[in-house]
Amino acid sequence: MFDRVLDFQSELIAYFTGGKNLEEAQYQLMRRELLEDPRYGGLAPSWLRRNRDLSALWSFAKTVDGSWEPRRQFLREQFEPLLDFLERGGAASSPKMPGPYDASAWTGVQSTAQQAKAIKTLIPVAQAAIGSLIAHLEQPNHNGGPPLDEVEFALERLRKLHVALGTLLTAVEDGKLKDTIQCGLVAEIARYGKQAARALKHDPLPYALSGTLLAVFTACGFDGLGGYLGGIAMAIRKAGPE
Repeated sequence: MFDRVLDFQSELIAYFTGGKNLEEAQYQLMRRELLEDPRYGGLAPSWLRRNRDLSALWSFAKTVDGSWEPRRQFLREQFEPLLDFLERGGAASSPKMPGPYDASAWTGVQSTAQQAKAIKTLIPVAQAAIGSLIAHLEQPNHNGGPPLDEVEFALERLRKLHVALGTLLTAVEDGKLKDTIQCGLVAEIARYGKQAARALKHDPLPYALSGTLLAVFTACGFDGLGGYLGGIAMAIRKAGPE
């Protein structure tokens, strides 16, 4: 099933970027299987349910972004939890999960009030760490050359992340966390954090720090980060000294 989902993801990427090889019957079959089979832990992208045919799917693709590359990135991120789950053998042996990496199952953040308390405690620490990471990445290269493209991308995401965290903290202090969650800011913060971590994966110390930031976000009850953290931890161990 892992290989089938990986192929399906590749075909969706091609379709989202103008390809015409994805067939209606194939889309319907995979869509039904991923949404209805409890073995997959409810980890299929939720937008598959809303887009019942290829015509609706193409309309949705155009709302993701007007350019091809952001659409590719979107699909890679959307299928990451499911592929990680299947790669670990989850479809064969694991019970249905409480939700898409439901953080409350293991962080203890059970309610909006608890989440607000965690955010007020931990987000200022995360903001300080992001500020230090930005300052580090902005330093000139040892050879005097310009920053690598991935570093520029990471910096742009980290700056947006810092601003978004400030907005979230203000919302929590004003008692508006629930409204903020519903408007998508928390999901946006999680996305910025993952994108920055991915861009920094070849730089061990910034990558480790970005992983720590994602762990802080998970402790604050942000959905969708639990599975990603496992991959970061494994990558950091592989990159470390033997």
